[in-house]
Amino acid sequence: MPELNIVSRVLAFIMFANAFNLVAEAVLSRNLKFKVSSTANLTAWILANVGLAIPLAYLGLSYWALVIAAMAEAIFLSGIYLITARRYLAKPRFDLQSYREIHKQSLGYSLAGVSDFGAQYIDKIIVARLVGTTDLGIYTRAFILITIPAILFGNLSRTVVFPLLSKVQTDEARLRTAQLKGHALTAALTLPTSAFLCCFSKEIVLTIFGPKWIDAVVPIAVFSAAIYFRVGFKVCGAVMLATGRSYRSASMQIVNAALVTSFAFFAAPYGVSAVAAAVSGAILMSFVLYSVISCRITELSFVDFVLVHIPPIAFAAVIYATGFAVRMLFAGLPHYLVLAVGAFVIGTLSAVTVYLRASLLFGKYGVDVLQTVAPKKAAWPKWIPS
Repeated sequence: MPELNIVSRVLAFIMFANAFNLVAEAVLSRNLKFKVSSTANLTAWILANVGLAIPLAYLGLSYWALVIAAMAEAIFLSGIYLITARRYLAKPRFDLQSYREIHKQSLGYSLAGVSDFGAQYIDKIIVARLVGTTDLGIYTRAFILITIPAILFGNLSRTVVFPLLSKVQTDEARLRTAQLKGHALTAALTLPTSAFLCCFSKEIVLTIFGPKWIDAVVPIAVFSAAIYFRVGFKVCGAVMLATGRSYRSASMQIVNAALVTSFAFFAAPYGVSAVAAAVSGAILMSFVLYSVISCRITELSFVDFVLVHIPPIAFAAVIYATGFAVRMLFAGLPHYLVLAVGAFVIGTLSAVTVYLRASLLFGKYGVDVLQTVAPKKAAWPKWIPS
């Protein structure tokens, strides 16, 4: 695609703004200022995409509307961070001692990032080369749809769980508790979401993409089932990074990339659904390996690790059963109405459950995290009856 030459060169300038934004976001997360960081990101996104991208697209700028919006979002976010995070930021200068203290860990962290990037895109390359560009379109649409919740919850894991872990890295008991909180929170957010997406994958495809994309239903359902393993993988990585084991984390990312590559390569002759299942299986295997290693680091018992997942798994089963019942009862309605009814019923069920007893979904450790990050005025005693 020759058009990408100039686009990629223009977008490269975003790296300057993003370098500052990453530092500012990390400093805010370190000080547990999650509300400030979330508000800044949301504001920059609205200004760039709603305020610029859509009007520019109507004016006929085509894909350049998205390019301009991406650059504007990074610049807007930098400006917001300069205002909201200035009290936490130091004046930029080079300090040799600081460099000596962090360069080894930073190198391992960078290796982990590069390996993770490769694992995310190598399966698309294999599908494009061995299956075809048409099937690549189906595969990427399915992947993009399920990565939205994975990215959202993954960012939450990165910005909330990692600071909690890093603050208690020298206290083994509190480190184990922080790890359990991380898994409880991510499982409570992702497993019910996976159940909803798996149940209504057909309605979602027909509503969002239309009937021509019906072949994406199975890949979406398969990818949806593995959302937690993608996000839980990041929690395990946060444990290693918070305890200074960046190179071990990098090695696990390399193993993950190798598993995704090999599984996708051998599944490619059988179509995109087979590749989706193979890649999800590779993610599951990587999560299991990562979990075993991270639990050994914190000396977390297998029983405690399993028990923290029980409430989210049980609630996800209820979500799927409720969604299945909605699909059966309203089978004659248009697909978008079935999806709307299902979203309303399941959303109401989830809200009532969280309001009456949040521990039924989040468990004890997940509720502890919510109490930490929620506004002080939140009526948690009413939400969690004794």
